[in-house]
Amino acid sequence: MEYQLDTREYRCPLPLLMTKNAVNTLAPNDVLTVWLAAESDIEDFRLFCEEQHFSFVVSEHPQRNIKITK
Repeated sequence: MEYQLDTREYRCPLPLLMTKNAVNTLAPNDVLTVWLAAESDIEDFRLFCEEQHFSFVVSEHPQRNIKITK
């Protein structure tokens, strides 16, 4: 399944915390698209995904988002 999480109205560290909570509810191979504000630090998300062995893709078009696959 594919899910979306809009964190554009929040500032760090809330987007990362919200993402961590959302990922905990995913089944294997589920995809979570997280919409980010321009100020969000993508490196924090990348490190989190690496630690958890999740797939991680960044997109800037049409709006800034990341896709995490569990």
